[in-house]
Amino acid sequence: MEKDHSKQKPVIKAASACVWRGDEVLLIQRASALGHGRWSLPGGKLEVGETSIAAAHRELLEETAVTAELTSHVGDSTIETDDVVYEISCFTGHYVRGEAVAGSDAGAIAWCQWQQIGQFKLAPNIVTAVALAHKLISV
Repeated sequence: MEKDHSKQKPVIKAASACVWRGDEVLLIQRASALGHGRWSLPGGKLEVGETSIAAAHRELLEETAVTAELTSHVGDSTIETDDVVYEISCFTGHYVRGEAVAGSDAGAIAWCQWQQIGQFKLAPNIVTAVALAHKLISV
């Protein structure tokens, strides 16, 4: 049986945080179904009534126990699955405090030199987001 492509997929709004500590960027390894095993920026779905920037701060804290001063909007990207479309707003800024530990749906945490993120098995759009974030802020 063929899928009905005439129906629009639901859109899920999400946010992510590209956090810098010197010239290192914070990555998490996804432990949940979407992106399982891939490395990504901390982030997730917006809660009802939540702004994108608030979601980026909340998800960063939930997934890594880290706080950051997210000062710039990097841009928006889209990830489409068979069932839904994720619209992700990415924000960037500098690390403030916290010992990075995997929490929520993060399986692992890594601070890595931003030029070396290609050594990780990355989720879609991460290289582009990190490169744009690097241009936006002084690292």
